[in-house]
Formats: sequence, structure tokens, C-alpha cells
Amino acid sequence: MILLLNTIFTEESPIPPYPNVNLQRVYYKYDRGNLQDYDQIDVFKYSLSSLSIAYSWSKVILKITLEGKYKERKQELEDYIKNEFKNFDLILDWRRNEYQQDWIETYKILDNDLIWFCCNHDHIFVDSNTEYLENLVKSIKNDSNYPLTTCEFSHFPELIRMAKSGLHLAPKDPKSYKIEDRCVTLDSTVHDSIQIITKQVYFEWWCKHDLKGGYFPRPESHWTISIGWIIPVPQIRLFLPLKELVRHFDGYGHSQISNYNCPALDIPPGFFKNDLKIRYGYDDYKEGWININPKNKNYYAYDKSGTDYKFEIDSLPLFWRDKITAVDINSNIDKEEMIQYYLKSILDIIYTSNEWEIDKEVENKIISEYLKPYSYEISN
Repeated sequence: MILLLNTIFTEESPIPPYPNVNLQRVYYKYDRGNLQDYDQIDVFKYSLSSLSIAYSWSKVILKITLEGKYKERKQELEDYIKNEFKNFDLILDWRRNEYQQDWIETYKILDNDLIWFCCNHDHIFVDSNTEYLENLVKSIKNDSNYPLTTCEFSHFPELIRMAKSGLHLAPKDPKSYKIEDRCVTLDSTVHDSIQIITKQVYFEWWCKHDLKGGYFPRPESHWTISIGWIIPVPQIRLFLPLKELVRHFDGYGHSQISNYNCPALDIPPGFFKNDLKIRYGYDDYKEGWININPKNKNYYAYDKSGTDYKFEIDSLPLFWRDKITAVDINSNIDKEEMIQYYLKSILDIIYTSNEWEIDKEVENKIISEYLKPYSYEISN
């Protein structure tokens, strides 16, 4: 699978004119609660570190535009990228794709049938291992009946709830919704830019039709032209994971999911110095440490008396592992109890409203996935 990121860092975003269309960009201020705001380059570096260990990429293609103040950090970012992806075939281009011909030129260097396709800088791989993603990729590859296949790798809380209703852009055909062994599948016309896609889907989006000279830094957008305005977007087979692989750094307030259920992320103190200190199972909060307690009612992002994360100690994000220099575990905790509270936090992530229905079978499969590292099973 190829990693393909296409993104821009800019203080201003002028939108090229499009014939007969009045465009106006609306800036959304994400609700980070009690968490600090970060420079976007630092968020990108944090994302890159997480992605560098997420999969054994056959090729890494990074297409990045830097404007304004961000140009000053080009060398820093280039050095960081080359270090993080030193074991991969790396193509680094300091200009992102914005027009159809750009995407066609990129198509010429796609030599794998699967692409991790992302036009954002702020999606973090948070899984504690790569096993689930590897098995999911195998499932996609083995589904030869559907050459047009995609998989949503982010926005887990909302998508797993909305799956049975067909998502926003999918035909509401109950026959297409299917609970698989390790994922949910359905027919869809979703064409957003945070998906694993097949090379054939890429071709359908960018190469098959004339996009009329439109400005397309991504296939969909809330503030500029979507390819769906111009071409008949093909119906695809959509895979939805039963486990959170990736989280949007600023959380999902824009999807009406608050920091109470699924908080925005922080860059842990000491991350870029390879000096992470883990404090696990304590009720009080210690500055300079990553405070983790699944029993705590609230997250720090929502309430300053809360905890940073509700991971179980063996479920820490994989890309943290080689940066941890100290671990302080409360000797009074009960391992099994902490696992149970950790599982409750997973359910809290998906049960954020009563607007959509989630099957009990899906809930059980989600819990089963999170239980796999442990010697426990769901009792019937």
C-alpha cells in the first residue's frame, strides 16, 4: 500500500475563480477545550511520526505546499520527513496537487493497487499495533468482486454509528449493509480525502472524466468545488473498521461529538525530545507527564480534573513506544478492572447520540477487537 499525502500550510487560502460559482471559505474553529493550540507544522510532524510505523508502505508520496511563515520551516520539515521515512521509498514534492493534470501525473507513479489517500495534515494513527490494519488491508485486497473499494480510516465514532443508515452520501439500501468478520461494509458514493482507496478508484476520480479545469486540491470540500459537482461519482464498496485506527487531532466537535466522549488530541510533553513519561492509574494530575486513567470520569480536554487518556497500559499508541523514558504505575490498581473501564471508554466514543442505531452484533465485535490482546472474551 502507498502512503499519499497532499496538503498545504498557509496563513491565507485564496480560492481561484471557478466559472459561474460564488465561493466563500468559512473557517471553522475547532473546540480543543482545555488543550493548547499547536503550530500546524508540529501537528503534521506528530501525524507523520504516527504514520511512519502504521504500515510497511511500498512507497511514500508527500506533496506539500508551504506558504507565508511556514516556508521558514521547510528544511526542518524536510529533515524530519527524511528521518521518519528513511526506510521507505520516499517521493517528496514541495507542491501539492491542485488541478486534474497534477493528479494525472501522480497516477503515473502509483505502482500499488492500494493507496492510503489523505489531503489533511492532522490525522493521527492511534492504534496500539499494526495487526488490525494489516488484516483489514488483506480483506480489501481479497474482495476481488469490488475493484472500486475504499475504507474510511478516520472519524470512527460517527461513521460506525451512521453505517446502518447509509452515511450521508450513500444510497440507503439495507441490502448493501453487511457486518463482516472484522469490519462493516456497504455500498456508497463517499469520495472524501481520508480513505484507503484502490488505484481504480483514484483513476475514476481523477483521470477518467474531464474536470473542466476546476481547482481540486482534494476530491471533496465544504468550501470549494467537489468532484461530485462535475462528474458522476462511482458507487464503491466501502469498508468501515470496527476499531479506531486514526483520530482527527482536533477531535470531532464539528461532527457534534464533544470532548466529553471523544476528545481532541495533544502532543504529549517530551514527544519531540524522545522523553515521554507515563503516569498510569492515579486520580490526581501531574504536569509534564502523560496522565492515563480509564477510571477517571472525564478527559482533561473537557474538565481539568480529568485524565489525558483512558487507554489501558498495554494499549498505548504504537508510535509512543520507543519514546517512553519513564512509567509510573499505581500499585493499587486492579488490571481487570482497568480493562473494563477502558472498554467502557470505547463504548463512550461511539454512543454519542441517539440519532443513529448501532447493532448489538457490531458493538460486540468492536469489544472483541479491543479484547484480543487480553485473555478475555465476551460471554454470551
